[in-house]
Amino acid sequence: MIIAIAAKCAVVLKQSKVLVLKKTVEEMNGDFSKSSYDLLGGRVRYGEEVEEALRRELLEEAGITCEKFNLITTWPVIRSDGLQIHIFLYRADFKGGVITLSSEHDDYQWISLQDGATSSHPKWITRSISLALES
Repeated sequence: MIIAIAAKCAVVLKQSKVLVLKKTVEEMNGDFSKSSYDLLGGRVRYGEEVEEALRRELLEEAGITCEKFNLITTWPVIRSDGLQIHIFLYRADFKGGVITLSSEHDDYQWISLQDGATSSHPKWITRSISLALES
């Protein structure tokens, strides 16, 4: 059995807001999660350290850098095609950069749990935001 590793990152602003990305229609076509929203991150390449993968994904997906990467939790996901992905959720503090989205995303939001914007997001994102802001 093949198990893939994915790293996701709750990027936190000083004002306790977390960056959430909206996937393009094209990206949604091949996505198993069925959610148009996502946190930054992606698969860890062979031989790559998890934090190294996060730094790469932050630059590729949003053109930003972060600091203070803290592992919050992990969980397994088994996709409908049988592939098991183990998710590593980190919290990182926004350091700098101008948000420049990759071709995988067409919008973004800085959200908090208090602003009501999380009601349209999947439970795993809301839970991830909650855990990141508590850490």
